[in-house]
Amino acid sequence: MDPKMAEAFRFVPYGIYVLTTLREGKLRAMIVSWVSQVSYHPPLLMVALRRTRDALPAIRESGAFALSLLRIEQKPLVALFKGPTSRPGFTDLFFEAGERGARFLKEALASWECRLSSTMETGDHILCIGEVLTASAAQEGKPLSTTDYGKSYIGQS
Repeated sequence: MDPKMAEAFRFVPYGIYVLTTLREGKLRAMIVSWVSQVSYHPPLLMVALRRTRDALPAIRESGAFALSLLRIEQKPLVALFKGPTSRPGFTDLFFEAGERGARFLKEALASWECRLSSTMETGDHILCIGEVLTASAAQEGKPLSTTDYGKSYIGQS
């Protein structure tokens, strides 16, 4: 990508989420920021993952993923889940089970449990489209954004 273009992309704000999925019975968790609602009926969310992310095989095998939107106060948690590989084997210290068994980050601002509906190859990322099965939201709070975090993911790592 052209350096000027990359610099401009750094100004696009995104929410910061923890994506969870299961693989071989173990919980996997990682930070994602390229998330968007893509349909109202049925309710669909899209998350873009670099092709090399190890969460992709887990999502494809399980057919499901969950997203938890971080609160601004949860900024220190980003370092725990950030990186090129999802972190396996987290305990209930950070997560709680949703009504259908998905694992959500405790005290997240909002959470969604999704059944994988489709995937789409787009450049160096894969779009995972999930049909929202359940969702929850806090009564108040401010979402943590890439602007608040002071960094923005533009797809280079």
